[in-house]
Amino acid sequence: MLESHLPILKRLSPFAALNEADLEPIVAQGSFKTLDRGSMLFKRSSSDTHSHWLLSGRLNLINDAFENRVFTESDSQSYGAVDEFDPHRVSAVCEQTCVIFSLPKTVQEKITTLLESAAEAADQDTANSQWMERLLRTPLFEFIPAANIQQLFKIFESVSAIKGEVIVKQGDPGDYFYVIKSGALTVSIESQQGVQQVAELTAGQTFGQDALVSDLPRNATVTATTACQLARISEPDFEQLLMTPVIGMVKKEELDALAAAEGAPITIIDIRVDEESKPLNDVASISIPFIQLRDHLNELPKDVIYVVQGPSSPKIGMVGAYLLNENGFIAYVLEQHS
Repeated sequence: MLESHLPILKRLSPFAALNEADLEPIVAQGSFKTLDRGSMLFKRSSSDTHSHWLLSGRLNLINDAFENRVFTESDSQSYGAVDEFDPHRVSAVCEQTCVIFSLPKTVQEKITTLLESAAEAADQDTANSQWMERLLRTPLFEFIPAANIQQLFKIFESVSAIKGEVIVKQGDPGDYFYVIKSGALTVSIESQQGVQQVAELTAGQTFGQDALVSDLPRNATVTATTACQLARISEPDFEQLLMTPVIGMVKKEELDALAAAEGAPITIIDIRVDEESKPLNDVASISIPFIQLRDHLNELPKDVIYVVQGPSSPKIGMVGAYLLNENGFIAYVLEQHS
């Protein structure tokens, strides 16, 4: 009886919304029964500890005015259980032989919990999909090999943060690169003039890369303004999967070949604060101190190839090139002469 009518039950509400793993233990707590013509399933005004689903046959539902309504298998598809009111508003009498599945109402509460959990999981899956899609749409990922991206999502560590929690603090050493899965954060910088909020971050955006690329302390504090879900990777994984594919080095004598290969002119961006060496007079160049580079990104045309000329320490130049590539430019680092 169970095997022959289980497929019908699976099509009825709420069982149709359950997966196989959840359905089996639920069904095991109910019972299938056959009632002969004329049998009463339940009586009007009575309380019932069970809910009942008609799997085959026809029921007559008789109200207090002795009016009769026929309840069929197609009604089961539309309404689910028969007369779920407590107490029952009608009497249910078999017009012909019927197959009924009965389940304790306490078990139905478990079904509700399972469905709520499934809905929350679906919402989380949607949220996960959204932050991943937004991350993959960032220009930076055009430079990342597919194998690196796959590995990246495998090793991401999930981290929760509460409202007001400081995720990274200005002056601390860099240890992780972060992606925001959900929630909102603010970026602030402390100086002699006080604390200034410089940015707001939301799902799909990243932070923490500057300190990892430059090997310098954190240059800003990032604080959760709502409850947040974050994904992070360690510095070694960041360098292997994200930094190495993004940052290319180029020598002065290779600039002409680079321009020919890219099919675009070269512009040098000098991000040094103090002149540590003479500029390349034979190449178009602009001077933007590193600390101001973010503020001037919107002013830069994207139809040229940028080569970042940094101080003697190559790490600052790498941060500049990373920042440019992250924002949709094509940038390299000018290799320093020893």
